[in-house]
Amino acid sequence: MAENIDPTRSTRPASGLSQEETLQRRQSAKTKANAEDRVSLGEQEEVKETYGPGLKVASPYELLRNLVVKTLQEQGLELRFSTGDTEVDFNSMTQEEAQALIAEDGYFGVEKTSQRIVDFAINGFGNDPTKLQEMKDAIDQGFQEAQEAFGGALPEISQQTYEAIMEKLDAFAAQFEESGE
Repeated sequence: MAENIDPTRSTRPASGLSQEETLQRRQSAKTKANAEDRVSLGEQEEVKETYGPGLKVASPYELLRNLVVKTLQEQGLELRFSTGDTEVDFNSMTQEEAQALIAEDGYFGVEKTSQRIVDFAINGFGNDPTKLQEMKDAIDQGFQEAQEAFGGALPEISQQTYEAIMEKLDAFAAQFEESGE
């Protein structure tokens, strides 16, 4: 008859070592680990990066700004531009400054941007209201190309600017119709 085997009653450890040898090896490993640890009192080295609460993570705005700045630099483009009365530097622009530029009354807001585009179009076509459709077609083409460059869609502020441009061009043409010219 086969004898039942009880694994808990073995006289020999599974590793082939006696319990005493196993304990000695563990103690030796702990001693080696402790001997290699060092403590330094006094001056501490400054920790530059950490995964704890001291880690400074860039905001999404900072990440985007850094990407735009890097892209412009790689293309050799100037990172400063004039808004007429001030000069803006992309390298040091804060999120608040960027928001102010695209605010309703900001330099890149709908009103001021649409007016600059309309003024450019009107002057470019010789202040001739009969060329209204040509102006609109040229602006349509520019917005379509920008839309394609941005993956098929432009931000809402761009759509609002487009609508404001078309309204201003229609108002430009209407003033000539009213005067009978």
